[in-house]
Amino acid sequence: MSGWWFVGSLGEALFFASFFLVGVLCFTTIVAWQFLSPNTQVVRIGYGFWLLTTVSAAFIVMGAVGFWYRVLKVATSDEHREVIAKHGIVPRPKQQLSKIAFPPSVPLLHPFTDSPGAKLAYRLPCEWAGTGSLIAIGLFAMSWNAMIAVFLVLAISGFLQGNIQYRLLLLIIPGIYIGLRSGQMFFKAYVQAIGIGSTTVEIEDLPLVPGKTYQLLLVQYGRLVIKKLSIRLVCEEESTYHFGTDIRTERQVVLRQEILEQGRSRIDWGRPLELECQVSIPLDAMHSFQSLHNAIHWKIIVEGEANRWPSYCRSFPVVVYPLARSNPVSLPS
Repeated sequence: MSGWWFVGSLGEALFFASFFLVGVLCFTTIVAWQFLSPNTQVVRIGYGFWLLTTVSAAFIVMGAVGFWYRVLKVATSDEHREVIAKHGIVPRPKQQLSKIAFPPSVPLLHPFTDSPGAKLAYRLPCEWAGTGSLIAIGLFAMSWNAMIAVFLVLAISGFLQGNIQYRLLLLIIPGIYIGLRSGQMFFKAYVQAIGIGSTTVEIEDLPLVPGKTYQLLLVQYGRLVIKKLSIRLVCEEESTYHFGTDIRTERQVVLRQEILEQGRSRIDWGRPLELECQVSIPLDAMHSFQSLHNAIHWKIIVEGEANRWPSYCRSFPVVVYPLARSNPVSLPS
């Protein structure tokens, strides 16, 4: 609470990861001594055995839960957690979706309006692959190192009995290297996620309508020095087609509108960078469209360049309705 949040978050993740590995080693050692090495049963099956097994399993569960709680907490901002605490995880719909007629082939509003904002009406969803890759690398590193820990206990148990399993050793040696490399890759990505922080974009109204202007709020968290931060509105055409036996997808940007460009800024823990701006939808803009093979997507793109951190780009999709059908029509019961 009073120290450096960067070191605290990294140390807490390492602490719970160590808890998990210690629990796996202890649980595997107890099971190996009990069932695979009858001559080295230090604990008979009974109160002592089940007590040690339960404690080891508790270490595993507590380490895994604490580790992923800290990792997933980095991916969400303080503002988002505050909104969830106030409104709940599942928002209350303002009206029944079954009684609303939406324009044909236009995306529904529900995925865009299910997250209220802290200052403006809606918090836009973020299409950022960083969270998914961080979770994927973490799951691989955790499961792989747990497997190597089990193999290591089995190899040590066989060595103590005078039965050296050379095939198992040939698997363990490169397995330890892969485990160390995967752990290094995960914590490198985790440190980058902590340093750069999350990005949130709020908008005053949805759906967007051609010819109108809307208030926009960008909040950038983290602890870094921003060299350049730009916000732009992008319209992208997407086409999916068959090429022989392959299915290919092509994307083409048809509109790129600069909304805001921020120069050098410094961001500290607890003092995020907040930028207010306005976005105008061109009067002749094509509305959002989604079909089986073609689509038109509207996005708010945030790109940043920072000192000591890699450049990042995060996309926030929005939906644009036709001018004549800007509001959903309620059907009679």
